[in-house]
Amino acid sequence: MSTFPTFEDILKWPPPNYDNPTTQRPLVLGVEIPLTILTIVFVAARFYSRTIIVKAIGWDDWFMLIALIFSAATNIMTCVSTLPAYQTGYHLYDLRPEILANPYQAAQMAMACQLMYIPVCVFTKISLLITYLRIFPGKVNKWFCYSTMVFEVAWGIGAFFLSLFQCKPVQSYWLIQSPVRDCLDPGILYYTTSGLNILTDFVIFLWPAKDLASVQISVRQRITLITMFCLGVIICVAGVCRVWYSSIYIKSWDYLWHGSVLFVIISIETSIGIVCGCLPGCKPLFGQLFPSVFARSTNAANSSYGPNAYALSGRNNKKHNAPPSKSADGQPFPFQIVKEEGYEVSYGGGGESKGGSSSTSRVGRGSRTKSEDEAGDGGSLDSTEWIMMQKGPRVVENRV
Repeated sequence: MSTFPTFEDILKWPPPNYDNPTTQRPLVLGVEIPLTILTIVFVAARFYSRTIIVKAIGWDDWFMLIALIFSAATNIMTCVSTLPAYQTGYHLYDLRPEILANPYQAAQMAMACQLMYIPVCVFTKISLLITYLRIFPGKVNKWFCYSTMVFEVAWGIGAFFLSLFQCKPVQSYWLIQSPVRDCLDPGILYYTTSGLNILTDFVIFLWPAKDLASVQISVRQRITLITMFCLGVIICVAGVCRVWYSSIYIKSWDYLWHGSVLFVIISIETSIGIVCGCLPGCKPLFGQLFPSVFARSTNAANSSYGPNAYALSGRNNKKHNAPPSKSADGQPFPFQIVKEEGYEVSYGGGGESKGGSSSTSRVGRGSRTKSEDEAGDGGSLDSTEWIMMQKGPRVVENRV
């Protein structure tokens, strides 16, 4: 809630312009409509990737869909509130007398937008934390995700009821002339809830940077992933800007004008959060649309063996058996397997299945031990990495 204009403030008002007033409506519509469309496109792309391409939809996808519903509803309501019937985004001195006397409808919409903003933040962050659980293994990440989920739910419940009951009785929030109106200090309300929300913004959206810096992927893929997740910096900056502009809104009597700008900042913060949270889920679709940027680096392995090569599909079967110590003909492998991972493979040079058959091969990384003739003074460890692929009696080695 903002302050009321004093008698001295009213004396300084310019003459009202009822016919063609200056408003924030172009700003609100120009920002919130494209952002709403953008979030719908990214969530739709996420669901297409997860249901059609990957065929593995999860709870994080559904939570992001709920966040989209609340975000779109908030943006639509903000846009509607800028209509002449409600005059959000107008200067107070340009309001028509009938609205100026009782602007309860605009205040009701402002209350609804405040309440819907909270579940957008909660569901977006919970969705992203569930995605982290799937992408980044490890006890530390698991502990971080679950504890942050609990904190986020607690913050959401507290912020929701604190915003709902900030005035007593509740309807006195929009019935500003109520004689029994008793409201909380708006500074305490906004700064407390916003400060904790910004803290979780920084912690959650920048958390993957530490894992992405050390994960064993190509430089191009690492840059792509770090860039995607570091888009969360925009969300953090928007949150800081929201707190800064909230101080202007709280101290100003021109609350309809400044309130519209505040809702634009909120829309940027929540919409970019949804887009950033959808990027990992959209990667399979992006890999089909932009293979040079997002596709897996498997072409080198596929082209090294000629027409009878084994094409890696990149889909992990999550089954880890003990690595073989000998090939099918009984000869020991000239290297030691130090890492193994299972993949579903297709037999054929172009990655096409021969006769519709496919099987599972194991890929291992190791260091080849040189013979005494190669090493000179006894056997020594060659630092060259090797990849072994085995299917039935066939063993293929490829030097990396």
